[in-house]
Amino acid sequence: MMKRNNWLVGVLLVLFACNGKTPPTPEPKTVEPQVAVTVSEAITSISDSIAQDSTNAQLYLHRAKAYLANEQVGAAMVDINKSLQLAPNNMETYLLLADVYYMLGDEGNINTTLNRASEIDPMDARPMVKLAELNLLQQNFNLAAAYLDKALKLSTYNPRAYFVKGMYFIVAQQDTVNALRNFQIAAEQDASFYDPVEQVCRIYAAQQPPYALEYIRKAQQQFPEQVNARYELALYLQSHGYPEEALQHYDTLLQLQPDNYIVLYNVAYVNFVYLEENETALEYFDKALKINPNYLDAYYNKGRVLEQMGDYVQSAEIYKEILRNHPNYQLAVEAINRVQNQIAD
Repeated sequence: MMKRNNWLVGVLLVLFACNGKTPPTPEPKTVEPQVAVTVSEAITSISDSIAQDSTNAQLYLHRAKAYLANEQVGAAMVDINKSLQLAPNNMETYLLLADVYYMLGDEGNINTTLNRASEIDPMDARPMVKLAELNLLQQNFNLAAAYLDKALKLSTYNPRAYFVKGMYFIVAQQDTVNALRNFQIAAEQDASFYDPVEQVCRIYAAQQPPYALEYIRKAQQQFPEQVNARYELALYLQSHGYPEEALQHYDTLLQLQPDNYIVLYNVAYVNFVYLEENETALEYFDKALKINPNYLDAYYNKGRVLEQMGDYVQSAEIYKEILRNHPNYQLAVEAINRVQNQIAD
């Protein structure tokens, strides 16, 4: 079958990933570089500034963010601690520290850090939204809902809170109606916020209202740099009568991520199931398996292609290999019986 990214993994990725803010507050005098530079260049630039002003807490905070963007968690933590020594009541530093603890899987310290942030400024909703996210991930649904209610009482302009509330309705209540309502509010409040739009796309793809394709197309056009937006569109197109257009989007994705075995698998699947291009399908299943040899669905469907091409002996070997490692894989059980009958004939 076609492959959609695991939804629960998607929840983990979007929660704590990028946090919407309430209406802007005055910026400190020190700001991050505005010129488009690489992360390494930003680190070097901020380090030069620190050499000239080693007591500026904001500079350490900005460099910590750059280190995190460069996946240097240890260096980021050093700078966060230095920033807190210089400015122990900086809300932004505590919010970043909570993100680091999330990356480290330290849920206890996330909670402590966010509670400290909330103490610093009880009128700032962001720590409450993050606490809601944390409790949602921990399946403490009542606490998650309570934190969201508190956050939205402080300000009804809070796209991140509405997004998390939408996730709450899906995860805790399986209520797509209220989830949609909250995702749409989040997207309306912040037109640059992709996460709620992606969730609407996924709900529409599952429910298939008449306007689903139009919405998913517009989402991809609105967020042309978002890989997931293009993937969601391609996935919908391939199963709704537009396989050639789906392949165009998958081709663009492979130019960006040539080792994405899920996309390679979907290209193979479209060629096999919708276009009956068996040779091309076989080529792409092999590419997916080269990157991930344990990709069971790709291996099974490679057997199906070979079976379709009349190579029953090789397809039988594939099905047997699958059953040696996964004896309860029912599709392979059915397939081996089918091809053995063909061989017998």
